[in-house]
Amino acid sequence: MPFHLDDLDLDNIPDPYQSVLRHMATAVESRAVTPAVAIKVIREHVVPLLSEVHRPLVSIQGQPSWDKIQTLYPKLVFASELQQEQQLAAIGRMIELFVRHTARPPREIEFPSFIEVFSFHRLCGYLGVPVARPFLETDDGAGDLYRFCKYCWFPVRRKDVCAFHTTRVDRAVAIDNQPACAHVSVKQAQRLRAVFEQQVLTLTSKDEMEFHESGFDLPVLLPPSGLSQWLDARRPHLATLVRKQTGLSANNLRSLSAVLYGEELGAEIVEAIGGAVHLWTPITTRAEGWLAAWAARSPRGGARRRGFKLLDV
Repeated sequence: MPFHLDDLDLDNIPDPYQSVLRHMATAVESRAVTPAVAIKVIREHVVPLLSEVHRPLVSIQGQPSWDKIQTLYPKLVFASELQQEQQLAAIGRMIELFVRHTARPPREIEFPSFIEVFSFHRLCGYLGVPVARPFLETDDGAGDLYRFCKYCWFPVRRKDVCAFHTTRVDRAVAIDNQPACAHVSVKQAQRLRAVFEQQVLTLTSKDEMEFHESGFDLPVLLPPSGLSQWLDARRPHLATLVRKQTGLSANNLRSLSAVLYGEELGAEIVEAIGGAVHLWTPITTRAEGWLAAWAARSPRGGARRRGFKLLDV
């Protein structure tokens, strides 16, 4: 189908962007807009609005597809929030309108559930690294490790929360045997959530922007060797927590996984992921965001009164 400009409420779109959308409609005319046509029109009419630094945000790898093109909108919005540049969000919105209204009824474009996983898949695409969703066999069946609890990095148990954030955690359990996110109550996790999500967004956007600025050379994926150095550089709060809990740098996945999941479950997840160590990247992003949010909280929080010093990294 062509670009149905008449379906848009142009009166609510600022003049400069109205003009671009009209030029895009003229370029398409009455032709059916395929993914190849769509990306060509976007490159000709939208990319020139971006600075050289931001143009990689509107690049896709390989054969154009609607799935790939639809990722451009959230990518620009996330970059806009990180850099406080409203123009990026406006340009993303133009792409969204163009993609949506090349079909009737309009195409649905959904924001990804987890920005860190969404970004990770894009980075792997740039690098040509195979992507798989890691699963862990449990008594309840196969659990997707990327289907995170809304309050932390643990996989969900039911609905959108994990075992630690559905019921009250037994504080009598030895503190060293619990993963870091189990040290706060559900109420504390709820209060932390907004800052946690912002920290994850900031870290994800920062990683991706620095990756583009480095010419795709920056090691943003968790590496098969040099884990401790990578954590120090890219996940400093997590690196500090590993040292605090183990007394050692995270020089192997066992020590990292024990901090993230506890020793028993952590060992199982190491086995489940195996040699594809880059699959740990979104998990570490989420954990780093959570720890950064915890570090930024008010010092008058209940956890501090109860003496949970372990998380003060």
